[in-house]
Amino acid sequence: MKVSSIDCRRLKKILRKESGSFLVVDCRPYFEFTNSNIKGSLNVNLNSVVVRRCRGGHAPVQFVIPDERALLRLREGSISAVIVLDERTPHWQKLKKDSIAQIVLNTLSHLASGANICFLKGGYENFQSNHPELCNDVKTVVQIDTEQEKRPLRRCDPLSFLKPDYDQGKPAEILPFLYLGSAYHASRQDYLSDLRITALLNVSRRELQPTKEHFDYKWIPVEDNHMADISSHFQEAIEFIDRVKQSGGKVLVHCEAGISRSPTICMAYIMRTQRLQLDEAFDVIKQCRALVSPNFSFMGQLLQFESEVLSSAPVHVVATPEPATPCALESASFFTSEFTVQNFEPSSATFSLPTSFLAPLPPPLQTPGHRQFNLSPITALP
Repeated sequence: MKVSSIDCRRLKKILRKESGSFLVVDCRPYFEFTNSNIKGSLNVNLNSVVVRRCRGGHAPVQFVIPDERALLRLREGSISAVIVLDERTPHWQKLKKDSIAQIVLNTLSHLASGANICFLKGGYENFQSNHPELCNDVKTVVQIDTEQEKRPLRRCDPLSFLKPDYDQGKPAEILPFLYLGSAYHASRQDYLSDLRITALLNVSRRELQPTKEHFDYKWIPVEDNHMADISSHFQEAIEFIDRVKQSGGKVLVHCEAGISRSPTICMAYIMRTQRLQLDEAFDVIKQCRALVSPNFSFMGQLLQFESEVLSSAPVHVVATPEPATPCALESASFFTSEFTVQNFEPSSATFSLPTSFLAPLPPPLQTPGHRQFNLSPITALP
């Protein structure tokens, strides 16, 4: 893999003199990126399952470069250089094998685009300290003290939300009656009116309730952490969405950022109603809203839900699907190889996982179509 290193001074010259001929790819966690970033940079939003599946190798390129226009330009050869950065690593050779930055470098090196692959020495921390004028620094508009934050908000004030960087468009349409978005989207009456949204399903720890006479509203309080049991709410969420559908309405499913909790609910819904496997549901949601990234525990609970869905699936004739795009085929092949999932309880556990996600392994078999694994605890979750 041929990677060159550049320093802050060189990147400064590139930003000022070579606009449009390069990409800056930021590998820091998503919320760090939204708070402060290099102007014009893209964030790599790899789900924890994707990182684990990569095993230090490469990922589908559309996961690394989710912006379709940027990816097209890269593939066409109109991008001369891609600059990759993380928080503060001094040199690319010091990256950990399973770090997101290393996965990005591996992925980009597989492209036959002719672009130079560069790594920023010292990362964002070094660049921001030397050239703050070339960085976006997003200030938090709404300040909530600790005690107030613990209490649910009873009403949704549209003026209390500043449009965040991750929501530069309207809610994503998953199905004609099902939309996915954030709390900001739910606060925008003009968005809801334009899309003819009639119901809101809020999956977060705060009750951001709109005017009741305008919307059918349901709040499912869920934290976004590895201890949260979101699967226990799948059925009530599915029933609510179905009720809105049957009444001829449209529902917006949202959490706070529209990245982890609400995408999990939407995946569960289309898995149940469309009889999809998790890898297929994930790909559908990801293509509709590229920045989704359910936490690792939620993906594990969805995997268990998949076994319930498939075991209850009726035998029926399926219409011939349209040809899959190269990106969809790459995503599908990426997920259908072996990967293991950690229980959302922080202790050693035994799981029975569906064979649709696992490569053939030696016995013992526990039940038809399932294999059993002993999983050790993990020390930290992203």
